[in-house]
Amino acid sequence: MKFENNNKEIIKKITNRSLKSNKTRNIFVVIAIVLTTFMLACVFTLGISFNENYQLMNLRDAGTTANTYLNNPTQKQISEIKNLNITDSIGKEITVGNVDSNKLKKNEQNIVLEYIDKEAWEKQIKPAVGDIKGSYPEKENEIMLSQSVIDLLKLKNIEPGDKIVLNCNINKKIKSIEFVISGTYTDYSMVKRSNIDKLAYVSNDFIQKQNLSLEKNGVLTIDVKDAKKGDAEKILKQNIDLNKNQSFTYLYEQSNSQQNAMITSLAMVAIISLFMILSGYLLIYNILYIAITKDIQFYGMLKTIGASPKQIKKIVKGQGLRLSIIGIPIGIILAIIVSFLVVPADALEGFSAGTYYEGMMPTQAHFTPLVFIGTILFSLFTVWVSCVKPAKIASKISPTEALNYTGKKSKKQKKNRKSTNGGKLYKMAWYNVFRDKKRAILVFLSLFVGIMTFLSVNTFISSLSLENYISEYYPHDFEIVDTNESSSDEIDKKIDEIKDMDGVTSVNAIKFARLNLGFNKNILMPSLENSYKTYADPDTYKKQLNKYIDQIKKNPDKLKTMVAFLDKDDIEKINKIEGGKIDIKAFNKGKLVLVDNFFYDGNKNYDFSNEKLTLKNNKKDKQVTANVQLISDGEKVIKFSGDNEVGIPYVYMSKSLINNLKNDNMTDWITVDCKKEYSKYIKKKLDSMQKEGYIDAKMDASENFTQSKIMMNVVGGGIAIIFIFIGLLNFINVMVTNVSTRLRELAIMESVGMTKKQIKKMLTYEGLYYAGITLGMIFTLGLGIIYVIADMTQNLADYAKFIFPTNQLVFLVIVITLVCSITPGIVYKFSSKQSVIDRLREINK
Repeated sequence: MKFENNNKEIIKKITNRSLKSNKTRNIFVVIAIVLTTFMLACVFTLGISFNENYQLMNLRDAGTTANTYLNNPTQKQISEIKNLNITDSIGKEITVGNVDSNKLKKNEQNIVLEYIDKEAWEKQIKPAVGDIKGSYPEKENEIMLSQSVIDLLKLKNIEPGDKIVLNCNINKKIKSIEFVISGTYTDYSMVKRSNIDKLAYVSNDFIQKQNLSLEKNGVLTIDVKDAKKGDAEKILKQNIDLNKNQSFTYLYEQSNSQQNAMITSLAMVAIISLFMILSGYLLIYNILYIAITKDIQFYGMLKTIGASPKQIKKIVKGQGLRLSIIGIPIGIILAIIVSFLVVPADALEGFSAGTYYEGMMPTQAHFTPLVFIGTILFSLFTVWVSCVKPAKIASKISPTEALNYTGKKSKKQKKNRKSTNGGKLYKMAWYNVFRDKKRAILVFLSLFVGIMTFLSVNTFISSLSLENYISEYYPHDFEIVDTNESSSDEIDKKIDEIKDMDGVTSVNAIKFARLNLGFNKNILMPSLENSYKTYADPDTYKKQLNKYIDQIKKNPDKLKTMVAFLDKDDIEKINKIEGGKIDIKAFNKGKLVLVDNFFYDGNKNYDFSNEKLTLKNNKKDKQVTANVQLISDGEKVIKFSGDNEVGIPYVYMSKSLINNLKNDNMTDWITVDCKKEYSKYIKKKLDSMQKEGYIDAKMDASENFTQSKIMMNVVGGGIAIIFIFIGLLNFINVMVTNVSTRLRELAIMESVGMTKKQIKKMLTYEGLYYAGITLGMIFTLGLGIIYVIADMTQNLADYAKFIFPTNQLVFLVIVITLVCSITPGIVYKFSSKQSVIDRLREINK
């Protein structure tokens, strides 16, 4: 019976001394562990940070965590809903009135006074807003203002504790009330949406004084649990009895684009992490494999003096563990430094720069113990797996086998390979590449993963190019939207002033007006029915639609639409998009108006050829009646400066009709193009002219995007280069192993007449086979991966356009071919400096 000696201390000494005698190898292994740990920590941090910030961005866009609403709830209904245990929070909201201001009315803006209870504020609103100063109102005369309200009222340097006097319309009575500002906050969704009512919060004492109640004037705001969202509608319908005028409204379905972006981002992080683990494994495995093959005789001798296979495995794995203790902390520290400096500042900003969500997307890096624990475990797992195979080889080798070890598996030859072609160098090279098939596959995988990561990162970044972004969002040097509601003559004067500026090459202006719309049932009902069916509660949408139509009948002035006045160039552009189906002459003469089909059912064909639409100015003393044509997508040419109520279509008419309508209140959207060298000068001039509204400048957008892109290139390019480095290092390691373990074989070949030149040529062929097979994988499987990455990128950013990485691919083909063809010869040159006899003697020692 065989007994294993208990030589723990001896095993430790052998392990430590083996480490000391392989300093070069240790450096490579530590570098590999550091790179693997660093990359994993960075990607996990970026992935988790993006996920958390993306969710907060969507929450800020929604403005609340509440996703279900019930109007005029009773106490009994509230208790019943709580008992269902399907909610995270239930808040109470009461609309008190609104701020009465002629200026707000003129600009069609509204500030609503509203009360919400503590649960609604703490659990529903507070998580969706930012920059909170002060607190929610508690006293009767206190009010809390959002940043959008502060901007509308043009309040500067306002702070909690300051006083403000507001004319308030409460219960159809105008009251002048002095409030003390209890707090302020940034409401991201309201700031972005100019035509949505802005909110100012008042206290419970205030609504009590106004005799307002939840049942008569309020809404129950409900945050349904994520796990219950699928069944919530059915549960509420079965268990809650509603009064005649009550209905639940559900707004918790995420858009497909948001879901796709989330899934895509997580998938990309998972794929990159998998590549990193695989690359780290291949690098560490190859380095340890080289060390084992070099020291194989040492391990064979250990077996002759009584070392068991288990003890030899401990020696090999112990070396890997000790090197991990050095490499993992270094990788973690580097990852923390990079994550603190890069992730918050630029990497996360790059995802929302220049889009509607810019400013909503937080740039905070989220550090959790899970990131570090996960990274450490992954790195340790990678090192452990990398050690398994080399340890197995070292433990199984017999002393006799160790003397003649060449890295080739000891299998019976199938047959003697007798052939007149067998001695050709390229044939011998092919055989040598696949003499250890598993090792060859690992080299191919390592090179493939490195190259694919490099190409994938470059595909992702190049698809988010500045040119694509600018052409999609900034076709003009300047876009000016003036919400000052000027007259047509005032707008014309401003346009002339811009045209006279030095450096301006072209100016185009679209004038907009909100006009009263005549109710043509045949035109409007299809749009209204489709919109209410799509956006309202499916069970009550008809009731809500009928209620809206009744309001219009009682007050026809409520029915308004945004109208864009087009010149000849703009209508020609739209006609081109529509395939030339528009009667241009009739449109320019004012006999035809166009209706956008945004609210209509795109699967149906509507014929309005026999219908007419009437539009009146604000004074209702002028009107236009014209034929109607439905168009598919006018907003590719025109950006409307205001929003319509749901279901009311946008209208386009000829600019020649402006004078006929004589509408005093107009806004304008002006596009300005200029010579590049005049951009800064014109920007200053336009800023000085602009009183209300905003200016979008291509130069500002370009600078912001470029800054984000630089950091994305640094982070993404850095990761890609590391992968390429790992792949090439793996190949070099394998070639070193090949030559080192075959020195005896190569010396014998040289002794029987093969020249050094022929041996170098054979080894060069081997390298070229590695390069050729790897590149073959790239041009087949790799191209498919690139197209998948491109598709994922387009899901993340709507302005992304696939750009095939031709230059990068050509560069890599040249680099891989050169490295793979040159490396084997260089390795052999340094390994064969002695004479053949000396080498044979040294090998046989």
